[in-house]
Amino acid sequence: MTRPVRLIVCINRRLGIGQRSCAGSGSLDLIERIEAMIAEQGLDVPVVRRECLGRCEHGPVMRIAPAGPFFCEVDAARLQTIMAELKTFLASRDA
Repeated sequence: MTRPVRLIVCINRRLGIGQRSCAGSGSLDLIERIEAMIAEQGLDVPVVRRECLGRCEHGPVMRIAPAGPFFCEVDAARLQTIMAELKTFLASRDA
């Protein structure tokens, strides 16, 4: 049985001075945008919020799961690229 596709977004906020984190770099705002894009495209892909994906210094971080690519240092400009990758990932599982 195949596991459902989902988009994981790190929402971790590190509180130490000078410590980069996904939430501190804007991941919460990006979640709203990517969820709207997924809905507009009619894709059945939930966005899962996770506390840490282990790449804080490269945040915001997203990952297509299961076993899909990581996207680091995501900003609004990269969301279209992530959507294209998500569609490709879904198509490859349907083939």
